[in-house]
Amino acid sequence: MKKTLLATAAAAVISLPLISQAADYTFALVPKNMNNPFFDLARDGCKKAEEELGGSVECLYIGPGEHGGGDEQIQVVQDLITRKVDGIAVAPSNAPAMAKALQRAQDAGIPVITWDSDLLEKDKALRVSYVGTKNYDIGVNLAKITMKLKPEGGTICIQSGGAAAANHNERMQGIRDTLSGTQSAEPPGDRLTGQNGWTEAEGCPLYTNDDFPVSVQQMADILAKFPDLTAFVPTGGFPQFVPKAYRQVAEKHKDRIMNKDTLLVV
Repeated sequence: MKKTLLATAAAAVISLPLISQAADYTFALVPKNMNNPFFDLARDGCKKAEEELGGSVECLYIGPGEHGGGDEQIQVVQDLITRKVDGIAVAPSNAPAMAKALQRAQDAGIPVITWDSDLLEKDKALRVSYVGTKNYDIGVNLAKITMKLKPEGGTICIQSGGAAAANHNERMQGIRDTLSGTQSAEPPGDRLTGQNGWTEAEGCPLYTNDDFPVSVQQMADILAKFPDLTAFVPTGGFPQFVPKAYRQVAEKHKDRIMNKDTLLVV
C-alpha cells in the first residue's frame, strides 16, 4: 500500500512541471512553405516572442515543407481549425482557396491575420488585419529601376511566385501599370503588348510556385531563348535563394549583363 501511495505521489510531482509549462494560448504561424529563408525570419521572431512571454504563449510554426499550389497549406489551416488553436497568422499561397478555409475559422471564432500575402479584396473581412509590405509599390519601384536604365523600353520577362498568390500578383500589376503608364482594374494587371514601348516576352510571366531550383532553370531558359531580352524582373528573390546556381547562369551571360544589354532587376 505504501509503495502504491509513494508511486502515486511521485507521479503527481513529476507531472506538475508539465502542467505549469502548458501555454495559455497557442497561436499558429503558417508560411507558404518551410524551406524559404525569408519565412525563417518570421519564425525566429515568433519564437523570440514566445520566449519573452515566459511560456504563456506557444508559437506553433507549421506549414508545407516545400513549394506548392496551396493545397497542402490549406490542409494545415483546416487541421489548425479542428485543433481549435487560439489564433492563426497565414501567408496565403492561393488567396481564393484560402478564403474558403478561413471562413471555417471565422465560424469557429478563431481570429486570423494574414502576413506577407493577403486575401483578395472581397475576402478581407475574413481576417482581422494584414501585416506586410505594400506589394503594388514594390512592383512600381522595380519598374522605375527598369525604366531608368532602359527609358526607350524593350522586351521584358516577369517571374512570379504562384499564379494565385495575391502579393505577387499585386507586384506584377505595379510593374505593368508603371511600365505602360496606365492603371489596370485589378491584379495582376494588363499584359504588356507594346504600351509605352514595353512588350512581354513569349511564355512570360513565369510562375515558380516558390520552387527555387525551378526559378533558376526558368531564368536560364529565358535568357538562352531571348538573347535580346531587355529585362528579367522577378517579383521575389526566387533564383537568388540558390546563389551558386544563380551565379552560374549569370556568368554564362556576363557580357550582356555587364554591358546592361539585359537587365537583371532583382
